[in-house]
Amino acid sequence: MTTTKTTQAASTTGRFIWHELVTGDVQRALGFYGELFGWRSREMDMGPGGKYTLLSIGDKDVGGIAPPAAGQPPHWLGYVTSEDVDATAKSAKALGATIVVPPTDIPNVGRFALLIDPQGAAIAPMRSLDEAPEVERPATGTFCWDELLSTDQAGSVAFHTKLFGYETKAMDMGPMGTYQVLTKGEKQRGGIMQAPPGVPTHWLAYVVVDDVDASAARVARLGGKVVAPAADIPGIGRFSVIQDPTGATVALFKGAQ
Repeated sequence: MTTTKTTQAASTTGRFIWHELVTGDVQRALGFYGELFGWRSREMDMGPGGKYTLLSIGDKDVGGIAPPAAGQPPHWLGYVTSEDVDATAKSAKALGATIVVPPTDIPNVGRFALLIDPQGAAIAPMRSLDEAPEVERPATGTFCWDELLSTDQAGSVAFHTKLFGYETKAMDMGPMGTYQVLTKGEKQRGGIMQAPPGVPTHWLAYVVVDDVDASAARVARLGGKVVAPAADIPGIGRFSVIQDPTGATVALFKGAQ
């Protein structure tokens, strides 16, 4: 979440630009992700909002950590660009979403809102004061993809295409069913798939690693858990889904050569 005081030249609506770990155990999370991804941390003073923990690799900020509201389980929250956060929040409510945090300014950062979509997944539309340029090939240790696993795939597709103006491209995933890729113009912005039985609707963020198997093997030693073992996605890459020691899930990914 950049703090540069410049005006965003042009918003790429529907692009995931920030990821935030919501957890009450910051130190445990920092130890885990620091060892797994090489992330470093520093605190940023948010004024009345208290301290915010920034996560970085090299000279690039990759995410943050924020405390949960009462009763919130640990999870990763994605922030998505919006030209007009107030209008997006209004439209989301009309489409059946619950507005958890109304449009709010973050001093020197931008304006955001937090909503729960009709299927139960959290997402945060945001207009940043300084939207970082998009990279074609995300680097190791950075987020590269966001995927909505939904108990109502058709409903989720309808909601998000209306709210952010996405188009969709269907991909046959064999036994996993049809995967709906969310696109804006020539850019792929994310995906929506039917959640496996018993899995609640939630967004899953993917982080680039050099070796999915090696990273997954380290997870248990670091206090986490492998939820889905390393597997290939034909023609796309290799992935694994893990859970950190605080209970939040995230995916490891290595693209096909």
